[in-house]
Amino acid sequence: MKKVCLLNLGYSNIKSVRGAFAAIGVDTLVIEKIDSVEISAPLVLPGVGSFGAAMKRLTSDDTSYYLDEAYRKGHPILGICLGMQIMFEGSEEDTKIDGLRFLPGHIRNLNRNTEKFCQPSNIGYARLHTCKIQDIGQYSKFDGKKFYFMHSFGLIDDKLVTQQKLYVKFNGQKVLAMFQQQNLVGIQFHPERSGETGLKLLGSIVNEFNI
Repeated sequence: MKKVCLLNLGYSNIKSVRGAFAAIGVDTLVIEKIDSVEISAPLVLPGVGSFGAAMKRLTSDDTSYYLDEAYRKGHPILGICLGMQIMFEGSEEDTKIDGLRFLPGHIRNLNRNTEKFCQPSNIGYARLHTCKIQDIGQYSKFDGKKFYFMHSFGLIDDKLVTQQKLYVKFNGQKVLAMFQQQNLVGIQFHPERSGETGLKLLGSIVNEFNI
């Protein structure tokens, strides 16, 4: 049976993520830490909670080191919501601790540099949009599809260069919704809460990872 490893970040939505993978025929193994680069299955970093708490958990042992080694060796890694955010350099949510630094960019407060009376958080279903220069690939078929978001921080800078990229519009800004770069896939929304469309997306990622 196909399998992925879910890394427990402490406050993650592991139960619902496991259910989503089970629905598409993928088994899951929950792990508390990584103590070797010899990981048997693609890694999933699920997450709800705070950037600082997640990174402190990863740096409390050698997990962040082995995550970095796995990334550099080309091991498939999927980050969901907070799991995507920690792939970047840092976050305004906690400026005293670095992210995993897999990719350049800083996570910003979604109310930053916006007009008064804007929504404080992006919660609910929202439509994805492709970036015109980067709209070729298997994820472009999700252009215009709605997925469930629940976050107050995100990557607002649109200069990120990746192989595939989709964004969501919030408070008049383009916020990164999903990217794929080599062995990394990051998702800001929650596919496990997005119904059949979310399951189809997870299935596409499984195919991308050749699980």
